[in-house]
Amino acid sequence: MFLLVLIGVELLETVKMYLTKKTVHVEVVFTVAMIAIARKVVILDIKEVPSLTLIGIGTIIMALSAGYYLLTIKLNRRKQGENG
Repeated sequence: MFLLVLIGVELLETVKMYLTKKTVHVEVVFTVAMIAIARKVVILDIKEVPSLTLIGIGTIIMALSAGYYLLTIKLNRRKQGENG
């Protein structure tokens, strides 16, 4: 239940940011996606799910993690360029 509320809060923040600044922050979208997939993993019954589905969920987690990591690197470099 907590993760569902957290997803809702993050989505509301994204909508508020879009309405005020007319921009969507990709970092927030990645965060919502990672929370959603984490919620799916928590409520998952491994004994009833096919192995191919588990591989797919694992692939999604790896892709989201890699994307978030690369995005963080890019944002940090951009901040260093502005400050330096």
